Amino acid sequence: MRGMDHKESAQKLIAAYRVHYNFISGHGSIKKTPAEKAGIKLDLGQNKIENLIKMVSK
Repeated sequence: MRGMDHKESAQKLIAAYRVHYNFISGHGSIKKTPAEKAGIKLDLGQNKIENLIKMVSK
């Protein structure tokens, strides 16, 4: 598996997955992302990944 050959790269890959899970992908059982369910409103629009990256890079 690409990215899992070193501890540091594996940690970065897992951190990226965690961000995607919590802020990008909607979940069927709660009908929104975990961040939205927790009351975090980011208004990421249609392209959530690009807008989240822009937001955190400021």
